Amino acid sequence: MAEEKSPWMCHICDYRSTIGEGLVCSECYKITCRNHITTTSVLNRENGLYELKLICVECHFKKSL
Repeated sequence: MAEEKSPWMCHICDYRSTIGEGLVCSECYKITCRNHITTTSVLNRENGLYELKLICVECHFKKSL
C-alpha cells in the first residue's frame, strides 16, 4: 500500500508542503512549520515539574504580553 502524502500549511506564514509533516503547537493545536515553533519549558501545575513543549511563536508572544 502506498503512503498517502497529505498537504499541510503553517497557520502563521501560510507555507505549504506535502513533504514531511508540520509540527503541532501544544497550546493552540494548529499546524506550524519548523521556522515558527520553539521548544519551551512549561510548568505543570499538577506535579510541579517543568515539561518541554512545542509552542508556536504566536502563542509564545501571547504569553509574554
